[in-house]
Amino acid sequence: MKKSQVLIGSLAVAMATLSGCSMMPNQDAQEKDCCQQQAVVTPTPVQQVYHAPTTPAPAEPVVKQQKPDLIKITGIGYGAESTFAAYTPGQRRLMAIRSSKLDAYRSLAEQISGIKIDSNTAVSTLTAKNDSFRARVNAVVRGARVVSVTPMADNNYETVLEVYVDKGFFEKAFVYTADDVSIADPETAYQINSVQ
Repeated sequence: MKKSQVLIGSLAVAMATLSGCSMMPNQDAQEKDCCQQQAVVTPTPVQQVYHAPTTPAPAEPVVKQQKPDLIKITGIGYGAESTFAAYTPGQRRLMAIRSSKLDAYRSLAEQISGIKIDSNTAVSTLTAKNDSFRARVNAVVRGARVVSVTPMADNNYETVLEVYVDKGFFEKAFVYTADDVSIADPETAYQINSVQ
């Protein structure tokens, strides 16, 4: 409302200035041109450009990010000093610490990614003759932190590592349901469903 009054007032002042210059009967042409130039060129201090109010853009929905639900996983590893005579006592100690750290990493990898076990048993005359198995782990462990390296009896060392993993990782990686399994052979599908 106030802006429209200011705008009307400034227009009235401009009209009065222009009409005053053109209505003077005894003015010569040079003064008329000067008066018209002043009316056109000199802006009045009241003049303002009016902009229509703009509507604000619709606010985007605010998405709250939840903190991940972290699980602490601890891996414990052990290492023994080498009995190789050419090593110095310092080398033996450092190699034992290093081996205990690698064993702790293996323990973490087994807990995070799982362990693949190959097994073989030979039976003869209803007696187990040969039983063997092999365990394999193939994983990447990132973000692990060394908690402690502890010397133990008989020149052995224990290393404790910990890592925080999102709980959703385990839900996506290790939870299998019957709906997720697609089996081409109907007989095998019956055996799986009957076990459940």
